This record gives sequence, C-alpha cells and structure tokens, in this order.
Amino acid sequence: MFKSLSFLWKFAWREDKLYIICLILNQIFSAVTPILLMIFPKVILEELMSKNRLDVLVFIILVFSLGIFISQMLSSFLTNTAFYRRCIVLEKFQVNLNEHLAKVDYENLENPEFLNLKQNAEKFLYANGQGFSFVLDRAVNIVGKIIIFMTIIWIIASLNIFVLIAFLCLSALNSFMQMKYKKTYASIEIEKNPKERELAYYNSVFSNVEYAKEIRINGDKGLFLQHLKNCLHNLRIFYKRQMNLLNQSKFSLYIVDFLQRAISYLYMIFMVSTGNISIANFMMYINAISTFTDSMNNVIDSINDIRQYSLYFESVEKYLNLPINIDTKAKEVEMPETIETIEFKNVSFRYKGSSKWALKNISCVFTGKEKISIVGENGAGKTTFIKLLCRLYDPSEGVILLNGVDIKRYNYRQYIEKISAVFQDFKLFSIQLDENIALKQQVDDEKAKHILSNLGIWDIILKLPYKLKNKVHKDFDLQGFEPSGGVGQKLAIARALYKNTPLIILDEPTAALDPRAEYEIYQSFEALTENRMAFYISHRLSSSRFCDQILVFKDGKIVEQGNHNQLMELKNYYFELYEMQSKYYVEK
Repeated sequence: MFKSLSFLWKFAWREDKLYIICLILNQIFSAVTPILLMIFPKVILEELMSKNRLDVLVFIILVFSLGIFISQMLSSFLTNTAFYRRCIVLEKFQVNLNEHLAKVDYENLENPEFLNLKQNAEKFLYANGQGFSFVLDRAVNIVGKIIIFMTIIWIIASLNIFVLIAFLCLSALNSFMQMKYKKTYASIEIEKNPKERELAYYNSVFSNVEYAKEIRINGDKGLFLQHLKNCLHNLRIFYKRQMNLLNQSKFSLYIVDFLQRAISYLYMIFMVSTGNISIANFMMYINAISTFTDSMNNVIDSINDIRQYSLYFESVEKYLNLPINIDTKAKEVEMPETIETIEFKNVSFRYKGSSKWALKNISCVFTGKEKISIVGENGAGKTTFIKLLCRLYDPSEGVILLNGVDIKRYNYRQYIEKISAVFQDFKLFSIQLDENIALKQQVDDEKAKHILSNLGIWDIILKLPYKLKNKVHKDFDLQGFEPSGGVGQKLAIARALYKNTPLIILDEPTAALDPRAEYEIYQSFEALTENRMAFYISHRLSSSRFCDQILVFKDGKIVEQGNHNQLMELKNYYFELYEMQSKYYVEK
C-alpha cells in the first residue's frame, strides 16, 4: 500500500506540485465545516438557556455562518482547481504508459499474459472512473479526517474515556473486517480481467466496420451473440461473488455503527437524566458521535480502497519495469549510412511458448542494391524472416549481420530508421493524408505529391475537399477519405517510399490491386526501389521475375535459392509452385 502511495505521490509532485497542495489544503478547509456544525448548536443553546442576549446570538450566528461560508467556498475552489490539475497529471501518466507500450518488445504485444498485465495497469490508471488520483484523493482524505478526529476524541474523552475506548475497539474490528472484504473483492476484480478483455473484443466485433462486413456477408451474427452471451454469463458469476461480498461488508459496517450509536446514546440519556450533562452538551456529544462514526467509516473505506487499488499497482510496477530487451541492447557501433551487405548466419527462431521452430538454420547473404523475392506457401516462415530482419524479434540462435556487424550492436532506433516497409495488413490512421504518408509532424508536401503522382493516385487526392490535409476515414470527420483497397495499398507504398531508406520491404504490396494497377507497379518496381536493397514477399510468383535473387521457403527452411531462370531450370519446388500457378491462370 505504502509503495503505491509513495510512487503516486512522487510522480504527482514531480509533474504538478500545485495538484498536491490543492488536495491537502482542500482537506484542511473541508474539516472546518463539520467541526463548526458540531460546536454551533452547543454555543447557541447555552446562550439561549442562560442570558438569551439577542446581540450575542446574532453575533454567534454571523461568526459561525461566515466561518462555514468561507470554508465551503475555499473547499469548492480547491476541489475544482485540483480536478483541473489532476487532468494534467493524468495526461502525463497516460503518455508515460503509452510511451512505454511503444517501446516494449514486439513479442509482448502477442502475449495474453502481457495484455492482462496491461489491462490491470490501466485499471490502476483509471481507477473507479477518476483515474489514479482516486488513490491519492483517498489518502489525503485521511488527513482531513484526522483533523476532525483530534477534535472529536477530545470531546468524547471529556464525556467518558471508556466510551472512547469502546468506540476505538469497535472501529478497529470494523477496519479489520472491511480490509478482508476489500482484499477479496480486488482479487476477484483481477481474476475477471481476462473475461472483461474478451467482452471488449466481442463488443468491438459488432461495432468495427471491417468485422461488420464479414458477419453480414459471410457469417451469422448468432454465433458471435452466443459467444457474447457466454462471456457475459461468466462475468455474471464474478459480479455475483462481488455483490455477496459487498452485502457482507455493509452488514458488518452497519452492525458496528449500530453498536457505537446505541452505547453512546444510552449512556448520554442516562447522563442527562441524572443531571450530569446539560442539554447543550448533549447536543454537542450527539453531533460529535455521529461525526465520529461517519468519519471513521470514511477513513476505513479510504484505507481499504487504497489497499484494494494497491493490488493493481503491482501490475503497474511490473508493466513499467518490464525489460525492454531489444531497445536497451549495446550501442557501441555507429550505424552506417549505406547498406553494403546483410547476412543471416545460421539463424533459427521459435516463438515464445512454442516448441516448433518457425525458422531453422537460415544462412544467406544479400549485397548492394539487390532485389530479393521471398516465396513459399503459408506458414513457411516468410513473415518470421522479415520480422527478424526488422528486429521485431531477435534470433533464438545465430546472428544477423549488417555490413559484417551483428545488428544487435547498432542503436535500435538508428537501425529502424534505415528500413521502410509495406506490410500486407498495413494500417491507415484517422489523421490527415500527408501525416499518414510521412508519419511525422513536419511533411514535405512536394515530396509527397511527387510520390503519389508516380503511383498514379495524385488525381484522386486533388478531388478531395482538403487535398493532402484531408482526414482519412470518417471517425472524426464526415468528409474523411475512405480509400478503396487498391488506393489504400498505394498510400501504404507511398509511406514506405517517403521514408527514403536504403532498405525497403514489400509484403504482398499488390494484393489489393487490380491487374492493371499491379502491372503498373511491376513495371515501375525498378524505379520505385532504385538505389536501395528491396525484399519482396508475394504469393504471385510472376513478380519474382523482376528480382535478382529468390529465396524459396518451406517448413521454416530455405530449400532453394537463385534467380527465376536458375530455379526454373532446376525443376524442383519453385518450378512446381510456378507451374501450378501458371496452370491456374491459363485455366482461368
């Protein structure tokens, strides 16, 4: 608990000191009002039952009213200011978490354990709908209640020290029980996180446009509704367990509250009836005990809430301290401006948790401005090969050399800056067209225009209301541009060309293009990849004829290597695939 509080306190103080100051001052002024309301009836009654002076009564009312007014106004101002400052701190926290997410090893993004950890971390960030500040607010709330306690304990002690001891013992018992309930509640919350993530997925299936097309045309919504209902049924079991816990918690809370009030009220009635305390003091004690009970319950809730959300902090800590293996490796070698050679040397790789090798003993060398085609059936290892080249993963065995140096020895960011890629499952973002192409804040419009013209889609852009400044998709703008599959793929190619790197990777770059557009891309392939090394992945083997070297993958191994003519002469696996595809097109 203290670890999470310390972390949040330091973070918030570092990012915005005024936020913490407002929280503390707010609790101090918030404590003034209940204390004044507790004393006010006693002072008024004493004056009424003794001298009953009108001027004194008016003065008392004015002083107390003014005190309450000032404390409430200041408390309101500080609450609103703290809310605004909280938003600033929350923004910084969000940036930190997302910045870390952008740095973590790519393999984590495909790991369900990491995704559950991420969800727990986000629950801590957005705790109880108020953000991580909920924990800080509850902690500082205890400070305000301590100020009230100091006053009330003095008042109750003046009544009877044994009544005070009974109160404190009952409060300690209540605190222990509530702590137990909250801890169990938080454990259930963490336990149901995977199901909540599953629920979010099925909800997205019905709201996402791409999924919606598949369901309406190819599927039956009943299948996904059933999955959704099953998920909700499983969640309902968790909710029922939490409901039972809450009922038990409230029952024990009310029992203790009843005992505290019963003991105190019976004792005070006895004291009044025997003439040991006045009616004025009776009113003050009644208010004091009521305030004590409410404040104690509030403190117990605050402590238990902090303990509950501290369980989520463990996930935040693990999340933020997750080792970033790729990005933190040694950087003793300067990244060269040009790429002379790339060599895979006895490279093998298998995915985390898998016993099967995705790649096994891959050895090959590429030089200068070669155009390399990577072919093979699905699951042969083509995409994994590219992921290793892009350093999304590191090899399990062997090394990848760039200009004779292990790529792990280069600065990761500098290495990535030398690579551009068009992936088969490319994504266009709901931002401006020019930003989609450059993926930077500063865009060279002339450069973008030149690339789009070469790709044959500049005329389409000119017809848009805001040209290059037009938003892509309609998520945030009804005039957003929804490109066809072919135009979208050309925009993805434009993005890779805009980066202007010595190494370009094209993963099925013509998959969504019509035959004419595909032919045009093939014809300009040499110009598009001029003065750079290019890796080209495609199921359409006819595209391999443009390449200097072809790697044929099968079951995670390179089974053949050479140019198109050489491999056709061998009449082996590549020849078989090529003939099968050629025969298909002839029959068509």
